[in-house]
Amino acid sequence: MNSASSASSSEALARAVRHTWIALAVFVWAMAFATWLYPGGSWTDRQGAGFSLLRNFWCDLVRSQAINGSDNGASRRVSSVAFGALALALWCFWPVASSLVAPARRAAVLWLGRTSTLALLGMTLLPSDAHPLLHGVVALVGGGLGMLCTALASATRSSTEARWSTRRVSGRAALVLAAANAALYVYVAYADGRETLVQPSVQKLATFALLLWMSSTLARASAERQRASASERR
Repeated sequence: MNSASSASSSEALARAVRHTWIALAVFVWAMAFATWLYPGGSWTDRQGAGFSLLRNFWCDLVRSQAINGSDNGASRRVSSVAFGALALALWCFWPVASSLVAPARRAAVLWLGRTSTLALLGMTLLPSDAHPLLHGVVALVGGGLGMLCTALASATRSSTEARWSTRRVSGRAALVLAAANAALYVYVAYADGRETLVQPSVQKLATFALLLWMSSTLARASAERQRASASERR
């Protein structure tokens, strides 16, 4: 790769990192606001007030009507912005994540990751109250693709990266928690399993692990880019 092409690639990566950080910030802010606006009710406490991290699912926020029967228009609008921001963050993120893997895997990580991102948008457009079957199918397909990409992206370790780096540990944690969340979802939604506090709690842990993995991946990619730029200048 010549110097002009290398500089262009480096700048594209820097832009992707910046855009991902901005979109993630919007997601976190909008989700916090949407949970504050949610009227209340969950599958284990239908008359509860407000949003409970231990009882509610994220998808409860995009329902037209809250589980307690109240109108959920305000929370739905804000949470739709949040999920849109997360989709944008992931769309920009996958080129960053693919830059850290072996060249033979980069295309697979990029395009499978972006396909899983489209599934996230599909989940928002197909809320569980209006489309219970399609919502579940899209969630499982998108989640499966996302887990595959996370596994591929977390497997590679750069020469300057610790074996138990935050990026690799949080990536594996996100994988385990996402798989557990998917299994619990199938058990409850399709095998008539009992609703408990376990699945909503696992879902939140999986989300937090994903955000940590994305953040540490962005930091690692930025560090690798700066190291490569410094090496080229010498």
